[in-house]
Amino acid sequence: MPKFVILGSCKYEPYTVLAVPNRLDPELYEKDHEAAYAHAWEYFKPAIESADIVIVYIPEGLGEHTKRDVEYALSLGKKVVYVGHKKVYF
Repeated sequence: MPKFVILGSCKYEPYTVLAVPNRLDPELYEKDHEAAYAHAWEYFKPAIESADIVIVYIPEGLGEHTKRDVEYALSLGKKVVYVGHKKVYF
């Protein structure tokens, strides 16, 4: 059975799949955006590693942190599918 990870902005939550963007502690996020991303990365790194397919939800474009996640998935040879408001990229 294929395993999926969804990457994208947590402002579109709730998502429900193998690993989903969830809002981080607002206090941490506001004080140190990089620290908040590092915390999320602890969750997403193993999910990306175990996924067969990575779906990137980008209705408003690819953000800096999501781009890093995508680059990591691609470096592992994962199939990455981009879904946006105008196009779906395969």
